[in-house]
Amino acid sequence: MGKKGEKQFRWSKPMEYLMLEILADEVKQGNKSTNQFKVISFNRVSNAINEQLGMDCSPKHVENHLKTLRSTWNTVQTLLNKSGLGWDDNLKMITASPRVYAMHIQAHPSHDKFINKKIDMFEEMSLVCGNDRARGDCAKSFEDIGLDCSSEKGNEDEIEGPSKENGVQDVSETSQVKSSRKRNRPSDVQDVVGDISTKLGEVVAAISKIVDRRLDVTRLYEEVMAIEGYVEEFLGDAFDYLVQSDTLAKGFMAKNQNLRKVWLERFKRQHK
Repeated sequence: MGKKGEKQFRWSKPMEYLMLEILADEVKQGNKSTNQFKVISFNRVSNAINEQLGMDCSPKHVENHLKTLRSTWNTVQTLLNKSGLGWDDNLKMITASPRVYAMHIQAHPSHDKFINKKIDMFEEMSLVCGNDRARGDCAKSFEDIGLDCSSEKGNEDEIEGPSKENGVQDVSETSQVKSSRKRNRPSDVQDVVGDISTKLGEVVAAISKIVDRRLDVTRLYEEVMAIEGYVEEFLGDAFDYLVQSDTLAKGFMAKNQNLRKVWLERFKRQHK
């Protein structure tokens, strides 16, 4: 119960989906500024829910539920940045191996609904709950890692201008220093670039090994859902079961169509 005996407003999935769909459209129309929506946006959502779903939804209900959705979005973002968890962009699913999944859920049981399960309305939620701010974390250039030609030019200016009192000999010595710096700089740059290339090669090789060992979740989904003779809901349950175990999933993918159907029949009997 809410304040003064008022009943708490309960949100269903169809109501939430309609809300996200409308607010995402509001974002595209420019009706979201500084991460906040205008009252007119909440009015549009409440009117649509009342007209299409026969509810008694107020703009305040919409505003309050947006806080819940933002909390959910923050959890998703935290998981996406967590080591050991992956992301399948085709299925809009946070992925984890059985071992990582078991360890994580043991520590965070409430995260079960986010891992190895499709996140509904992900694109709309990113528009509605995201900060809509481009991130520059990965926008590094050679200048960011110390190869700034302009800064070295400034160093040359500091040493190449002789004073009138020092005479011709100082000018000659300064020229030799300047010439020496110019000869050394290309090799220094090449060394740095070479080190970077080596490190990048090691990273790429490591990633390739990880990718080779990981289950192709998208292909598993396509193969399971393509099997004829079963309703979509049952095949979806079978996929949810398989995706939790790399060993089971890879074994299923290695079978021919007949053996896959044998496995599905056994799964059906065991999960009636």
